[in-house]
Parts: sequence; structure tokens; C-alpha cells
Amino acid sequence: MNFTDVWMVITIIVIEEILMANGLTVLMMCYLLSCRRKNRESLHTEDKVYDGIAKVNILGAVAETISFLVDGKSFIGCRQLNYISNSLCFIGTVSMGLLWCLYVNLRIYRNFKKISEKMAVMMIPWMIEVVMVLGNLIKPGIMFKVSADNVYQRTGGALAGYITLVIYLAYSLYMVYHSRKQGVNLSYFPVFYFVCICFAGVLIQLVFYGVTSSWLITAVTLIFTQMQSYAENIYMDELSGLYNRRYLKAVLAKRKNTDANSLYGIMMDVNDFKYINDSFGHSMGDKAISTMGNILFKSIPDAGIAIRYAGDEFIVLLTDADKACVLATINEINKNISRFNDSKAEPFELSVSMGYAEFGKDDNAEVFLRNMDDKMYEEKRRYHNPS
Repeated sequence: MNFTDVWMVITIIVIEEILMANGLTVLMMCYLLSCRRKNRESLHTEDKVYDGIAKVNILGAVAETISFLVDGKSFIGCRQLNYISNSLCFIGTVSMGLLWCLYVNLRIYRNFKKISEKMAVMMIPWMIEVVMVLGNLIKPGIMFKVSADNVYQRTGGALAGYITLVIYLAYSLYMVYHSRKQGVNLSYFPVFYFVCICFAGVLIQLVFYGVTSSWLITAVTLIFTQMQSYAENIYMDELSGLYNRRYLKAVLAKRKNTDANSLYGIMMDVNDFKYINDSFGHSMGDKAISTMGNILFKSIPDAGIAIRYAGDEFIVLLTDADKACVLATINEINKNISRFNDSKAEPFELSVSMGYAEFGKDDNAEVFLRNMDDKMYEEKRRYHNPS
């Protein structure tokens, strides 16, 4: 057997391995997306982002498969296809890193303002990578090149993609650590599983060129993370997309054992919620709860989390806050409610009665909640009896 025959055998084995690994990746991600659609009542922002990670993983696996199938071949357009497919692989890799960071941020903080303020910074590594990939199409060799014989060759610039992904993975770990230090957010999300396994996949693919592992390992990790998330969804309220009462109790219990900073709470109750249910049906009542969750998601400041406390009652917790921050948050909530009402997007209108209290040094959870409840019902009485 001469060298050409040996090379052909190796090529066939490699292609079979790639087709099997990436084919399995596509099947697993399609199965994951199908299961997620069946097991959720409503679609929240973090759901869209997680689905986006799975879809990018499918795209990356398909693009990588195409790149290996056309590599070294000679037919019309094969060289261009080699460039495009490999470019999509690089962009897909860094896009998954960005989406993962966004998902972790959403999952832990559930705070639109916190995310929107950091999004510009989070996108910088992604934008650098995309510019490099596009530049590589104009001037080959920045990240990779394709020889005259249509053979893909990785260059030194390819390291930028791996470094960018590692930066995103490391940042997601930092977010978990930081949320624990804040005292309001619990560290329960299985981010370490995703990061450690994905890092291993990146390392394998970097060191052993030609071995395809990243897309399959990411697929396995996404399914594993989803399984863990199902178990930890005891802290989530599916209808509103906010944290639930169990999470509130866990947060307040944790404060007994920590030297936490100031904590304020705003309790609110939807006015005339029974009228919405009676007039428009319980499906519209559910829509009202979902809408309130979305409004709170967009209204709370950086150091806040929103919770569906019970029925049509909600609580916003603000750490490292003062009364000015509390009043500003109340004003923002009312402003966003008014915007929703002015939009006429739904047949009902919303309004809430709110009361706030500080978690005093000598208070416990029961006193804290009772103080908020008393203040809220003072406003509730004024709503029903304006005089």
C-alpha cells in the first residue's frame, strides 16, 4: 500500500468520524429544541437565547461538515465554499460564547437593564472576531487560508477565536461568583458543567487539529445543562418568567448568615385583577401576569431582582439601594405600565398598588414581608377610596 492509498484511508476515516459526530450533534439539538417546546407554557427571553445557542450549534456542525467534505476537492465553487463554511465555523463558535454569557446573565439576574448596560461591552470580543473573519475573506491568511489545491490551513490568527471563546466562558463563571457575593442572587445555575466541558472540547480541537469535538461536546453539555435546569426550575415562575416565592424565601434566609448590604423590598398587587379574569377570561388573566413579569423585567435597576410572590402579587428586591433608588424604581414601573396601557396591545389595562420597606438589622423575613404588605395595602385602600 503506497502513501496515496494510506492517505485515502485516513481521509475516509476522518470524514466518517466527522459525519457521525456532527450528524449526532444535529440530531441531539433538534431533539433538545423539540423537547423544550413541549415542556414550556410560554416563551421568555432566556428561552429564545438558549434556543439560539442550540441553533448556532446546528449551523456550526453543518458548516464544519461541509468544510471537510469540500476540502481538497476540485469542482466549480469548491474553494469559495471552503472559505464560507470555515468562516461560519469561526463566527458560530464565538457567537455561542456570546449567547451563553447572555443566557447566564438572564438566568441569574433576570434584569433587562443590567443586561442592556453590559451588552455593548460583552459584544466587543464578538465584533473583533467577526471583523477578523470578514477581513480573512478579503485578505486570506488572517485566520486561515485555502491553498490553490483547495486545502484548508489554519494560521496563527485562528487562536483569536479560541481565546475569545475562553474569555466568554470565564466571564460566565465570574457572573456566578459575583451574584453570590451580592447576597441577593443565589448561585444555583449549573454554569460550571457547561464551562468545564466546553473548555475541554476547545482544548482538544486546538491541540489535535482535524479532530472534531467542539460541536458534539457542546451539544452534550447543552442537554446536560437542560436536565439540570429542569431540576432547578423550582425557583422559577413559568407564567411570569420571574423568580418565585421559594426563591424569595431562600434569599431572605441566606441573609441571616451573611453580612449583607442594605436591602429594600417593593411589594405590589395588580389592581382589579378579578375584573380582568371575569371580563376577558382566565387566559387574559394569565396574559396580565405575563405582561407584569415583562414590565418588571424591564423596570428594575442593576441591583434588583423581581419575584412573583403569589397570584397577582409581585416583589422587587433592591440591594445596595437607598430610598431614592426605591422611589425611582417605583416611578419606572408605573411609567412602563402606562406605556403598555397606551399601546392598547391587549384588551385590558394594568395598574398596581405598591408599598416598600427596608430590611432592618433586627428584622427577619416575616417582619420584612409584613411591613411591605402593610404599606402596599395602605395604597390599595387609597386606590379603592380616593377620598
